[in-house]
Amino acid sequence: MLIEPVKKKDLPRVINQDITDNYTDNKSAGKTIGSQSPSGIQRKGVDVEKLIAIDNGALRIQPMVTAGWGRQGVAYGPYTRTNGLAFAVFLVNCHNTSQAETIEPIKQRLHRWLIGSEIEKPLERLWRWLKSPQKRWTFRQILGWIRTAPEFAPYFHVPNLDENLGIGWFPREVPENPLSEGNGFIIHATGAENGELWARVGENMLSAFKGLKNLQTYYIVVLRERGAAYYAASVPNACGLGTYPNMRPIAIDAFNDDPQVYAGFYQSVLGQIGFRIDTRVYGAQVAEVPTLTTWYGTAQAADSLIGNGDINGVAAQRGGKWQVCEGCYTRTPKGTIAKSENSLAILDCGSTSGLIHLVVETPSQASDVSLLWRVGDGNNYWSFQASSDRCRLQMRENGQWETLAVSNLWFLQPNGINSLQILDEGNSFSLYLNGKLVFNKRFIDSRLHTQTGIGIAATQANSNLYFQALEAHAPSVPIPPELDLGSPWEVKGTQVVIADNFTAPVQDLAGTITSIGEKPWRREMGMGAIALTGNNSVKIQASRKYPNPGRTAYTLPWDNPNFAELEVTITPPGNSRGQREKGRSGLIFWQDEDNYITVNNWLDDCYGGASISSFFYLNGFEEIYDAVWTNVGDGVRWGVAHKLRMIFDGMNYMIYVNNEPVLYRALTDVYPDAAKLAINRVGIVANWEWGNDTGSILENFVAKA
Repeated sequence: MLIEPVKKKDLPRVINQDITDNYTDNKSAGKTIGSQSPSGIQRKGVDVEKLIAIDNGALRIQPMVTAGWGRQGVAYGPYTRTNGLAFAVFLVNCHNTSQAETIEPIKQRLHRWLIGSEIEKPLERLWRWLKSPQKRWTFRQILGWIRTAPEFAPYFHVPNLDENLGIGWFPREVPENPLSEGNGFIIHATGAENGELWARVGENMLSAFKGLKNLQTYYIVVLRERGAAYYAASVPNACGLGTYPNMRPIAIDAFNDDPQVYAGFYQSVLGQIGFRIDTRVYGAQVAEVPTLTTWYGTAQAADSLIGNGDINGVAAQRGGKWQVCEGCYTRTPKGTIAKSENSLAILDCGSTSGLIHLVVETPSQASDVSLLWRVGDGNNYWSFQASSDRCRLQMRENGQWETLAVSNLWFLQPNGINSLQILDEGNSFSLYLNGKLVFNKRFIDSRLHTQTGIGIAATQANSNLYFQALEAHAPSVPIPPELDLGSPWEVKGTQVVIADNFTAPVQDLAGTITSIGEKPWRREMGMGAIALTGNNSVKIQASRKYPNPGRTAYTLPWDNPNFAELEVTITPPGNSRGQREKGRSGLIFWQDEDNYITVNNWLDDCYGGASISSFFYLNGFEEIYDAVWTNVGDGVRWGVAHKLRMIFDGMNYMIYVNNEPVLYRALTDVYPDAAKLAINRVGIVANWEWGNDTGSILENFVAKA
């Protein structure tokens, strides 16, 4: 980017080396940092509690007893900053809403651990635990509980941490705090909305979106001589992310310029409220990507706006020729200036843009500047306007202006470089000034979303205010081959084998025959009941006064032990918060009475959101604090039907809510020595999860092979 030249610090130049680390070599916990990959790359970083391991083709980061930055992470380098130097990491984070926080008193926690999900008596459960391989993690887990229990607060400091993972380029091998240095992604815990994806822009953390689910995800940071470009990708329909093999441009930084950097990923806390959840890293790649060595990288339209003479009719560096619709713009060696009031210039990209970025260099008194997008012509466009005392969002349609937001809380900084950017998803968009989310909200508005132009506007002539480095990126761009670390796991069923519309008369579900497949239902476990309603559905036989008495499952025989895709439509009981209704219903994949997986929704008055949870009963024991879940915000609501779908091949599983992927895991992500399960039966469940279902209704059960 052609703004102020970067001032290099007095450091020796490091020869940049492309590296790939796919973690194919097993390493026991504590033996990873300092080791060499099979390709000879040294793994640097920090592992204070000796917990980083490699197994089953992925690096494993385990929960620390003492949370905090600077204690756990992997680094590669150092490298010399240069245009196109990229770092890609492919991983599934422990839990994107991981936080360091106080739990309930230790006596209560240990009591719940002892009785578990209440499907067996405490002494029987204790005996099963003694025979289970899961017991090897229990001691460290209890130590963590002690440190975060309120009665031990005088002895142990629990840090206030809502950020759990940092990924990117940092000026030190082990950053003290990834939020305050380098060019990196940060995962921020939001609670009900699960994770929030941040990208460091200048000194601020740009909030790209909330609702980041617990999925296999690519995080890619491409350095520039000054700043960086951020990209992310996952499976189709993942909230906020590009679809592999493409990636979504997330943000542009125009400020940070550390000349020597390390590529790394660092964990501060894993899990929430005392649950044990590991992070799994499938691969890390550092490469100088030839196609990204320009200052604008993947942009479909870009112009440094540096030069001489009138801009009208001049070809941009990418994206066609400039058209000045009003007023006059002139290029200078420092940038483009408005020579008359009400100047407007547009550049047609030819296709819609998902990320638009502009640099503005201001004098002591900044006049109004506007970044335009969704531009059809001079009478139809959106305008993000900033000045020395406020920001404004406007839309011009058929020549008529509409003002949607104005605030003096955000404004151009005088005598400096300012960054304006827009993240546009078509039906919604966000505005940012110097990395801050302007108006503290995302706008839901699809008007003009098919228009392909971008542009700049100024209400006043100002020969000391310079437009610089305009770029627009498509909503989705290919992941460069140099950064491809493999595909996220995604498999789908192709043939309906069993389906049930629950059309039989009112009766218990057990013994009835499915509509398709003619398979008999049977009660597999539990003391509760699921019965047909006579209205093409079944209902958990429970109420607020009499909740379902613990885990209850009804199953069907399944003839494909290596794969099953199940879906059911669930309407949780009640119709609003405060009615003491609880949703806990879902699906079950059953090998035998000692090995099965349950997945259920969780909806309760005690929390401001909802979640989807998976529990593992393996080798005759279930550690409830190893449950893996993801928060889904308002994706599950009282009285509103939602589709719950899970795909399982005996080892890997993916869970969807209303066709949005929300949770991925492999059994070996939870337990390194887990064996693949045989799927012998499938079905529906009213589960226990810190409470029981009070009467959910289930419809349209479908099982595919």
